[in-house]
Amino acid sequence: MDHAQLYQQLWVSAVMIGATTFVHGLFVASAAVLVRTFAGPLHGLRRYMRDAALLVTLGLWLTAAHVFEIAMWAWLYLRYDLFDGWEPALYFAAACFTTLGFGDLLLPEAWRLLSGATAANGFLLFGLSAAFLFDAVGKFHLAGGGPGKDQEFRPPPDRF
Repeated sequence: MDHAQLYQQLWVSAVMIGATTFVHGLFVASAAVLVRTFAGPLHGLRRYMRDAALLVTLGLWLTAAHVFEIAMWAWLYLRYDLFDGWEPALYFAAACFTTLGFGDLLLPEAWRLLSGATAANGFLLFGLSAAFLFDAVGKFHLAGGGPGKDQEFRPPPDRF
């Protein structure tokens, strides 16, 4: 592999990681709006149902973000004619993005650094999703220990 090909792979990887991270930021920011909208004092069954519905919604929303980001990587592979169709491109992107890495499909040698970039990107974005869900659980005091019935609940101020 010559230096030009190496630099092209690094450039393409950096642009795609930036693009998918931006998309993920949009998904997380919209999910944060949802959390702030429903962050209010509830008790009993209503709180239980709200918290359950919110966690399911957040989980599905973040999963949709990851599916979209995997499709972005698959599009990139197709753009550079690295796979014959959407199915193998999506399969390979998902295997790399989730760091599962079956190894039954491989990129051509001239483009193989993209697989590592895809895995690093997925690792980062799954971590961001997990951190967001952890924060959301904390905001709703799902583990207990939150404000009691006699205490006033004050959501954090919106800084933007």
